[in-house]
Amino acid sequence: MKIAIATNERGFLEDKVAFHFGQAKSFLIYDTETESFEIYPNPEATGGIELPPDFLHRQEVKAVITFGLGPKAFRKFKNHNIKMYKAVKGTILENLQKFKDHKLNGLKKEDIF
Repeated sequence: MKIAIATNERGFLEDKVAFHFGQAKSFLIYDTETESFEIYPNPEATGGIELPPDFLHRQEVKAVITFGLGPKAFRKFKNHNIKMYKAVKGTILENLQKFKDHKLNGLKKEDIF
């Protein structure tokens, strides 16, 4: 399964999770089957016209871990059947471990802003 996490840092597992998904500099896409990851620039942040949910859907992402989303991104992720999980403070690696341990909650209405 591919999981996307937004970051504003270098693009490593030790980076912090970006506060707002759509405004992040890049996305780290982690593959749970191969335990590898790739970094992609956020197409919207680099002036592109493709929205992050559509871009991540094309990358075959099945889940995102984030602190919050805008309402349009939330709807698009739902339409693409991409699950959305609430990030916890810490690194991308810590959030991935919590995901693997089933200790992350789904996004709630108050996480949409």
